[in-house]
Amino acid sequence: MKNRRYASMLLIGFAVACSAPAQTNSPVVSAVAAAANPSPAPRASDEDALRQLNEKLLTAHDKGDAATLDQIEGNDFTLSGDFGTVTKPQHLDHVRQADGQSEPVNRQITPQQIRFYGDVALITETDHASGSGGKSDYQTTSIWVRSGETWRIVHMHYSELAKK
Repeated sequence: MKNRRYASMLLIGFAVACSAPAQTNSPVVSAVAAAANPSPAPRASDEDALRQLNEKLLTAHDKGDAATLDQIEGNDFTLSGDFGTVTKPQHLDHVRQADGQSEPVNRQITPQQIRFYGDVALITETDHASGSGGKSDYQTTSIWVRSGETWRIVHMHYSELAKK
């Protein structure tokens, strides 16, 4: 009962925030309204930068390149999947422990969608990865935040898709 009341209050607050005029000075209302309305015209350069950074991130992971991952991941980065959730330090330690023992991975990303919410971008994609261990398909969602002209990934979640 308590959870239902809380959920109802959240929904009402979200509805009120989304219908509030744009000139509202409340940072909470402004943030919720921005999140509910994707930016109408993202800059093509931002899309290109995010596609390149996303590819660089996946390549660095495949090669066990913790230094590159450290540059791309935000300080509060989290990674989640069927293994649970790990922090940036845990993720980088795991990559370092592999110590170059990674094998080549062939990836094809399709489809990929990038949506912008102010200085936040959401990337959803299907990652088709194959290597000597076989082929796996993953549905991936990642959240990127821009600070100045620099994009950093702050969260990634992936789930392996069922074999057909």
